[in-house]
Amino acid sequence: MEIFNALNHLKKENLPHSIMLISEDEHNLSEASSYFAKMVMCDSPIVDNTCLNCKKIDHFNHADVMIYPKDKQSISVEEMIILTQDVYLSPYEANSKVYILNNFSNTSALSQNKLLKTLEEPPKNVYFVLNVTNESKVLPTILSRCQKIYLPKYSSKDIENFLKDKDFSTQQKNDIVAFCYGAINRAKEFSENPNFFDTLDFCFDLWKNLRVSTKVLPYASNLYNLKNNFKLFLFLYNAILEDVLNTKLNMIDLVKNQQRIDEYKIIARDFSEKALLLIAKELTKINEKLERNCNQNIVVDNFLLYVLEVRAKWQ
Repeated sequence: MEIFNALNHLKKENLPHSIMLISEDEHNLSEASSYFAKMVMCDSPIVDNTCLNCKKIDHFNHADVMIYPKDKQSISVEEMIILTQDVYLSPYEANSKVYILNNFSNTSALSQNKLLKTLEEPPKNVYFVLNVTNESKVLPTILSRCQKIYLPKYSSKDIENFLKDKDFSTQQKNDIVAFCYGAINRAKEFSENPNFFDTLDFCFDLWKNLRVSTKVLPYASNLYNLKNNFKLFLFLYNAILEDVLNTKLNMIDLVKNQQRIDEYKIIARDFSEKALLLIAKELTKINEKLERNCNQNIVVDNFLLYVLEVRAKWQ
């Protein structure tokens, strides 16, 4: 797989003690971090997936491959202190130890700082893998002490293989492949969400049919009821916007969902390039408002009215 190729330039005899794997896809990060652990632990010069060490890593029961956080979404200060003390203990069953730090982007600055000295002077035969989905949330001092590796996205074929046994129509599978943007974890979330396709249909309907102010209240009421799927709505609405904008600019090769091109052309006729760019900017503001815990219903009302306004003003 391509994600493994991103690591294969590393040499077993000279592996970096600290690497940072960067990807939006947590599944991608999990696969790659396990592969790096095998590079450290495998009995063969090249990972063979058949030795005892590799098999234990696959089953998450290798005593010298530690995964953090244990039960939470981020590594607490207490956990980081325990980790930095543990690194100086001898391995239990191998010659090396590997620490895989998941969700490192969510780790607080205080907790990250607790790791800094250990990264500066790592014990012999101790390796760190920092899994990062948002590089901007990692302290510069941590960034400078890790070898950064940007993982490639999964191909459309990989996503299609993941979905092959799912009971979806061809169009539904195509929509998941197109809108997951090469992220297996996102494809998994979409395929397991019973409201995914209804939310997607609602997004297309909104793009096509919100033309007069009397329709704002009915659409807003539907958005109020989305609750836990509101972030999904924002993601899909924005994804459609990107495809519509590329269609508008006649950059057809950049359109992710090629099977929806005729729908995009219809939407693009009703929006100017200026209007689409302003709506994209407003979507960014909406996410910022929600992070500040602004009232979701008020945010929805203002956004729908804004879409109507720019659609009319920038024809």
